[in-house]
Amino acid sequence: MNEEPAAPETDKPHAENHDAPESAKSSVNLPTSVLALGFIAIALVGVLIATAIRSRPSDSPAATAETEDPALREAKAKLQMLQSSLNQDRAKLGLSPLYGDTTQSAEAVAARITEDAATLVAMAKGVKDLIATKDAELAQRTQELTDALKLQGVLRDQLAKSEERLSRALIEGSDASTLRSQLEAANKRILALSDEVRRLSEGPADLQARLQEVTAERDALAARVAELESQLSRASLFAGTEAELFREAVQLFRSLRELENKSDSEIATAYSQFGAKLGANVLDKIDFPTGSSDVPPEDVARINTFAGDAPDNALLLVVGYASETGNVDNNRTLSSDRATAVARLLDETKRPGQRVQAVYLGQTDRFGSRIPERNQISEVWQIVPKTN
Repeated sequence: MNEEPAAPETDKPHAENHDAPESAKSSVNLPTSVLALGFIAIALVGVLIATAIRSRPSDSPAATAETEDPALREAKAKLQMLQSSLNQDRAKLGLSPLYGDTTQSAEAVAARITEDAATLVAMAKGVKDLIATKDAELAQRTQELTDALKLQGVLRDQLAKSEERLSRALIEGSDASTLRSQLEAANKRILALSDEVRRLSEGPADLQARLQEVTAERDALAARVAELESQLSRASLFAGTEAELFREAVQLFRSLRELENKSDSEIATAYSQFGAKLGANVLDKIDFPTGSSDVPPEDVARINTFAGDAPDNALLLVVGYASETGNVDNNRTLSSDRATAVARLLDETKRPGQRVQAVYLGQTDRFGSRIPERNQISEVWQIVPKTN
């Protein structure tokens, strides 16, 4: 009888496995989801490590330059140039650099920017004040230029008037010299004719016709002499300088000129002594409107009586004045025109043997320091030569 084979020895461990503790069974049999989460966590850590390694800057600038994008590299270069230019401009203004120092905190940078803003505001105010000062100086210079141009125009007009007066004086001086020569020749001819008249009057009767001719020529010459004397008087009517004055008028002119800036009492004393010392007395004063040299119509009749009341050998000297308001040169001209206007009226009414002359002393305050109009006058003086 065949017996069944015995069971293999390998089945024993299985039996032993059944006798293992409960904890060993649980560590071996983990759920699949837990293992998957573990693998995912490990993969994420690896990715983070790789990313950190790739993003770490290279220690070599050359390596960085090789790996950078060319456009990015060019943009960075331009940015650095702009930052450098801005820092240079800030250095010129006395400000600290704005770029380059990356160690400052945000508060420090903000404080510096605030300080820079205040500095720029102060500088802007300073520039504004400087511009205002320069504008004021420019306005002043412009006004000075305008005033200079106006003064130049006034001086140009005065120069033209002076040249005209000089030309007229030269012409009148030449005429006066010519008239004196003609007058001297006429007087000599009259003397010669007078001698011939006497000789002919003592001769035979046939010389009577010749006598009448000579007498007629003598009378014509006498009329011519009177005309020449009148023209000569008009030519020497105005004396522009002391040298052109008649000899009898020189001392009075000097004395009047020396009274400028004297006190009222000194002036009154001097006027009272002119008669005894110089034979000079003031006849009257003619008032003129401001800026005018026209003789007021109401004064013409009074002026016409001065020559009739004066002695036959009197010199009537008219001295012109102007107030101190206005231009000095214009006042000088105005005072001379006033004296000449009065002298012309006197020259028309003078008697034979009398002489008339006009002279000026320019602007003054002698006749009224507080009322300028009182100095707008012409004085009429009568000078009678003193006999020794």
